[in-house]
Amino acid sequence: MKDDTRNSRRGRPRPRPLKTLMGLGLGLVALIGTSAASIQTSGAATAGSRQVAGFPVLKKSQIKIAIVAGGSNAYFTPWTSAANALAKALGVTVTYVVAPGATFNVNVEVPAVNALVAKGYNAFVLYPDGAAAIEPEENRLIARGIPVIEVAACSPSPTPALACFATNVEASAEYETQLLIKAIGGKGNIAFLTGLLTDPNTVLREAGVHQAIAATHGKVKLVETVSNIDTPSAAPPAVESLLASKGSLLQGMFSTDYYPSVATSAALLSNPSFRHIKFIGQDNDPTVMKAIVQHAIYGTMYQNSYGQPYMAATWLYKILADGCKINPAGFVEAQGVDHFVNSGYFFIGQQEISKYVGRPESIPSQTSQLLANSSKYLSCP
Repeated sequence: MKDDTRNSRRGRPRPRPLKTLMGLGLGLVALIGTSAASIQTSGAATAGSRQVAGFPVLKKSQIKIAIVAGGSNAYFTPWTSAANALAKALGVTVTYVVAPGATFNVNVEVPAVNALVAKGYNAFVLYPDGAAAIEPEENRLIARGIPVIEVAACSPSPTPALACFATNVEASAEYETQLLIKAIGGKGNIAFLTGLLTDPNTVLREAGVHQAIAATHGKVKLVETVSNIDTPSAAPPAVESLLASKGSLLQGMFSTDYYPSVATSAALLSNPSFRHIKFIGQDNDPTVMKAIVQHAIYGTMYQNSYGQPYMAATWLYKILADGCKINPAGFVEAQGVDHFVNSGYFFIGQQEISKYVGRPESIPSQTSQLLANSSKYLSCP
């Protein structure tokens, strides 16, 4: 959701507040049609349908791509580097913006998007706050010739978004749970730490977790699920409370989100009495990586947070600069989304950790493969 010149998420510079953007408010919706570098709408796709009609071809000097995070969350840290690399590689304006707040609120994200449109941005890489709640805004953009690709989470089909680059979070959570079950010997009590209820990925992750546990036929029991704690303030006390109340009863714990992973890693590093608990975290905060190196936790799940906006913005450039069109037949449905592209995930344990400490959370091989296979998803002149 990582690296400018450093790998630390918690120590990264906080994104610039969008106070000036927010001041423009919802009234900017009406400005969408008169901005976006004078885009013509006659050739644009029909909102709410799979976008095969194409978008107006623009000069490179007209193309302005915005990468918009859904809120302040450490997952999005590498998107700054992705935007900078894309601007250099493509020779167009690519800007990373964070919707203010940490609650992934669509009523905050929409004014931020509209303010960018008023400044001439005509393509959006968008984290979809509120899942389906963002679709009216996407419909407005698409109808005015402004293409949208979602990243890191997907709004449900049917959706106006052209595509969605994201982790298959349901499959990843199921795999993570399976790894934990194997680590504790196939039986015992486990606890699950997960994210914000406003994050559309949370319910998918929970589904994957329950599938893996059900396959044990009662040998593994989920004794506690702690949700809505993927913030730096909520995670530490929640983890401390869980360990104090149920630590002696647990054989395993796992987190599908960033901040609970950091909090649990810190707790297990400082409290050897809980080292009997096998823990699998998420992402690559330095505290998580240190805990793996010191054998305080079992491992962590990696995602392709850098590659998601990089791939999406590259496709948007091809659509606007080269006249490429989405090929619906190229996609495979996943997680109830018919325009899904799996950006990749994998597990890093103690044997592999030396290869990843101090490096950005990215899956370059997956990114390169997907970009090389763009012709599967795009039809270009």
